[in-house]
Amino acid sequence: MPPRDWPLDGFASRPATSHHDGTPLCPVPGPNGSQPADSIGVPARLTMWQAVRQSWLIHPDWTVADHLGWLDDEGYDTGTLTGDPAEVVGRWLAEHRRAAPVASLADDPRVYVVAGGDMVAVFDSADEADVMAVTMTAAHLEPVSRCLTEAQWEQAHAVLRAQLPHVTVTDARPTRAAGAS
Repeated sequence: MPPRDWPLDGFASRPATSHHDGTPLCPVPGPNGSQPADSIGVPARLTMWQAVRQSWLIHPDWTVADHLGWLDDEGYDTGTLTGDPAEVVGRWLAEHRRAAPVASLADDPRVYVVAGGDMVAVFDSADEADVMAVTMTAAHLEPVSRCLTEAQWEQAHAVLRAQLPHVTVTDARPTRAAGAS
C-alpha cells in the first residue's frame, strides 16, 4: 500500500508501496537523485520465536508486555502458543539473554540486577538473574534486567537506598554477605 504520510507531496508522486508500518520505503540513489526503494515483494514471515528474538535485539529493554503488544500489533496470534503467552515469551527472552555474549573482563566484574515490583535482586550470574526474571514474569511483575559493573551497581544501590528506601534489595552473590537491605 502507499505510505500513510508522504513528505514530498507536490514534489514527487506518492509511491505505490511502503513498509508494513506505513512509512515510505528507504531512499536509494536513482537517476534523478534519491528516491524510495523499489518493493522486492513480501518476505517470509518470521516465527513468533524469531520475531521475539529480533525485537529483543532491537529493544533489549522491552518488557514481556511490550513484546506481547508488539506481536499483537504485527498480527501474530499469541493465543496459539502452548501455555500462558507471558510465560512463554518470558522464557524465550531469558533464553535469548542467556545466549547473548557478554563481555566480561577480570578486572571489571559484572553484576546482574533484576527489578520487579518492590524487589531488586542482585546476582553474579546471568543464568541466576534469568531464572529470577522468568519467576517475576510469571508473577506478572514485568521485571527489568540489567548487567552493570560493580561500580555502577554500587552507585545505583546508593541512589536506590536514598530515593526508594521501601524497596527490598536482595544481594544473592556468594561473594557478598547474604541478606536483604
